[in-house]
Amino acid sequence: MNWILIQREELRINESVTLTDERHNHIRTILKKKPDEEVQVVIQNEGNYMFRVLQITETESILIKKDSLSRTLNPLPIHCFFSLPRPQTAKKIFHLAGAYGINSLSFFATETKNKEYWTSPVYTKDWNQWVHTGMSQTGNVHFPMIQFGQKQNWKKYLETWDGNIIVMDRMGELDLKTYKEPLDHLQNTLFVFGPESGWNEDDMKFFNELPYKTMTLGNINLRTEFAFSSLLYFLFRN
Repeated sequence: MNWILIQREELRINESVTLTDERHNHIRTILKKKPDEEVQVVIQNEGNYMFRVLQITETESILIKKDSLSRTLNPLPIHCFFSLPRPQTAKKIFHLAGAYGINSLSFFATETKNKEYWTSPVYTKDWNQWVHTGMSQTGNVHFPMIQFGQKQNWKKYLETWDGNIIVMDRMGELDLKTYKEPLDHLQNTLFVFGPESGWNEDDMKFFNELPYKTMTLGNINLRTEFAFSSLLYFLFRN
């Protein structure tokens, strides 16, 4: 945790905040901060700041806003779709989305997926916690929009997407390594990640009937979180 993440509603009128949860424990035991020392803070969907420690005890830390800081990174203006991954994989996806600040994540159960995954706490209540871990790591301020399509048809969702769609596939026509599209042209682009076993024949027929591009990360099969991480890394680097 390189940054302390707080919500605007936690601040008092004088721009101070009292923390009693794991953030306080991190400040006290990991960062080992003392009164009058400074802490880097992210206010979600607002900005990066330096806060000063007013008081710290065994049970609470009291911080007050001191200075505004330049944005630590510019969020990646993309959208990503996932064929319902295992809960442990989803944790990593949420974390990465928070770290890079992408626009949105959507999760749908394609025909080959285990729909019991929907009952996992990762999808029902804990997902925002995992996004926050990513934001706390990088200082990204943008919290992505999250959509869970439990009762929606994933193909209908893609058909009605208002923008470009790029399907991630090992045999894709585009190669991410040589992809040079400017980031500001990707704001309405949806990157679609399928099952780790790959798209089936019916899926590929569906994609071929619509004006979707396909993109490869290389001629190997990657676990979903590694494929997602590779996409984010290359886009961020460029």
